[in-house]
Amino acid sequence: MGIQTPTRPAFRRLPRDQRVSAIMAAARVVLREKGYEQFSTADVAERCGISEGTIYKYFINKRDLMIQVAEAWYDELAAQERVGNPDRPIRDRLHVAISNHLLFIRREPQLTRFILMDLRSDPAFRQTRIFALNKQVTAWVMDVVEEGVRRGELRDDFSRKVVRNLIFGYLEHQVWAFLRGEGDFSLQECAAEITDIVLRGIAAGTPGRTGSVEDLVARMEAMIRQLQDEVAALRK
Repeated sequence: MGIQTPTRPAFRRLPRDQRVSAIMAAARVVLREKGYEQFSTADVAERCGISEGTIYKYFINKRDLMIQVAEAWYDELAAQERVGNPDRPIRDRLHVAISNHLLFIRREPQLTRFILMDLRSDPAFRQTRIFALNKQVTAWVMDVVEEGVRRGELRDDFSRKVVRNLIFGYLEHQVWAFLRGEGDFSLQECAAEITDIVLRGIAAGTPGRTGSVEDLVARMEAMIRQLQDEVAALRK
């Protein structure tokens, strides 16, 4: 279903914050339809029924508009509870947290693509609000891991950084073809596989196998470096 956009006279009568919201809503639809590489403020203006110059009264440039759309998306995600029923076993809760992270990507592949291919390559990315929001969203998964440790369902003798890199490196590897428009992925199968890999390594009652987990992470990181090389090639 397309968004409802005001006519030009109606747009002018809106309060400023509603005008900004209307532009951002239209921009999000244009991103979905055309992809971030083909995104244009002219298309956004046409959808809103306004001149392209009007957009630049509220946004510095096209990149600023896209960044604010991405920030608003993260704000929506951060406002939602994504860790599942606290009474459920940690396996179930971890599966839910990972599934929901994948669901975010499936719902907004072009925004995800923009963040991974454009924003993340910026040397100043770690100082951006999107970086902080991304940390908040990805923390849901690691919060479940920590809860598992507190409840005695998971061991405590493992590197949190290693496990985090394993989870998100694997997820990025699995969805990369989807983000390039080269196929789909099974959300449930991906979530189940990474949940099983993690729990086989750190579940309570299993012998310490940090080395084997680190070996797996090293292989994942090698794949991520390959993906980053592909991203760099696509951006040239």
